[in-house]
Amino acid sequence: MNLPYSRPEATAARLGELAPDRHRFTNKHVLLTGEHDVLRTENGRDCLLSSLRLLVRICSNVSVFLPTGCEELRTECHAVAARIAFQTPVQILSDALGLDRYEAILSVGTHARSDLPWTVINSNGWMARVSSGATDLAGECTQANPVAALAAAGLGVAEAFKRLIRLNEARGHLVDGLSFSLYSYRSDEGDPGRLLPDRLLIDLLMVGAGAIGNAIAYLLGRLPLAGRLTIVDGQKFGPENLGTCLLVGPSDIGRDKAIFAADFLRPQLDVKGFPEEFASFVERIGARNVWRPVVLNALDNINARHAVQALWPDLIFDGAIGDFGCQVSRHPWGEDTACLLCLFRHPSGESAELVASRATGLRISRVPRATEVVTEEDVREAPSDKKEWLRTRLRRSICSVIQEAMVQQISDEAQRADFQPSVPFVACLSASMVVAELVKSLAGWPTPIEPRFQFDVLRGPAFGQLLPQGRRKDCLCTTRAKNIERVRLTRRAAFTSPWGAK
Repeated sequence: MNLPYSRPEATAARLGELAPDRHRFTNKHVLLTGEHDVLRTENGRDCLLSSLRLLVRICSNVSVFLPTGCEELRTECHAVAARIAFQTPVQILSDALGLDRYEAILSVGTHARSDLPWTVINSNGWMARVSSGATDLAGECTQANPVAALAAAGLGVAEAFKRLIRLNEARGHLVDGLSFSLYSYRSDEGDPGRLLPDRLLIDLLMVGAGAIGNAIAYLLGRLPLAGRLTIVDGQKFGPENLGTCLLVGPSDIGRDKAIFAADFLRPQLDVKGFPEEFASFVERIGARNVWRPVVLNALDNINARHAVQALWPDLIFDGAIGDFGCQVSRHPWGEDTACLLCLFRHPSGESAELVASRATGLRISRVPRATEVVTEEDVREAPSDKKEWLRTRLRRSICSVIQEAMVQQISDEAQRADFQPSVPFVACLSASMVVAELVKSLAGWPTPIEPRFQFDVLRGPAFGQLLPQGRRKDCLCTTRAKNIERVRLTRRAAFTSPWGAK
């Protein structure tokens, strides 16, 4: 198995006969190029460099040709390529002769070409644009916004991927003249949306620094942010992460994911990385001290989401991916919007109380008594395989014991799911939407998400769906709302913002 490409290859393999070249796409040839007028904008630069970072993760034969007048950008391409290329070196060309030898060509510009396997992308404000047909793109690209630029790169590389695997049109057509807004999630408007604020203040907890978290970190580093960030991830980068994580190169194999992300964002932010499982982090620090008003979750599994929700912050943003599906969801405490427990349920459909009881050994009737403590009677009545575990947690609050038990499952689940098929452009599109929602929240802007938007990348965001969902009547966020609010008030009282306010 070719570990660096193993996850993209496994994802393509799942398409079966719908992708005739699923077994050989990584050896094909791709050209990345662009037009001078677009490349000289900040958005054009971001689109190009992000596309380069993504293309090398799905293809071993990537070449770059830039027009005259882009010498500084060419130097940046050399530097990025030298750091991230892991199979064969990226070829930075002095001319673009022989275009017919490329199975996919990705251009950052405006002009479409239907006579070649050509995809053109650009961005403006919150608009990400892509065309693989005959329709040219709009040329206004001066409203800088790295979020939409990364999304445009993700959509463009997805188009290149379709060509490389020779995707059957029954699974997804090439896109022709698409403009997609990460502000409204609409694909039928040309409004670039609001200008980015000059400065945004944050105090965030980010859980997970893998494929989605890597792209989130990249975008946080491109935005005008100041403040505090805590990053938690217990894993190290392995060779398989080269095919999915936007920022990493061969020299990063073996590095802690959390430390890598923290180093990347320092000194822009007061950032600390904790290379430990979320369970041990919460146990060591204490849920009250872990608490932050806003949490970004980039761990894509059910138990992780439940553990994050158990902090009960003011607001959670969650990124989710499937083989080719990507999603963002927003979970505010003070609204009738589904929480992560409501939205991500175990396949068995078991109640949250039953799941918590099984994880801790507590009787189901004790689970809702969040503010009470574990007693000797709880230990006596626990199943034999839970007695000793529960005994070591005597006199701790039931809330904290449940939270610890739930998050302990994350490690086991992560080990079972250590090899998950995925492609980097899907993770980047999810991350783009997560950061778009974060910016809207920080700026006080409205959002149409209540709580999620999702789309299949092979079909494109024009077929995406806004999926509203209120709190489930049988979820803890509803049945134990008063207890949760008491826990929240205790944690908020202990919280100190970096800006000096409680």
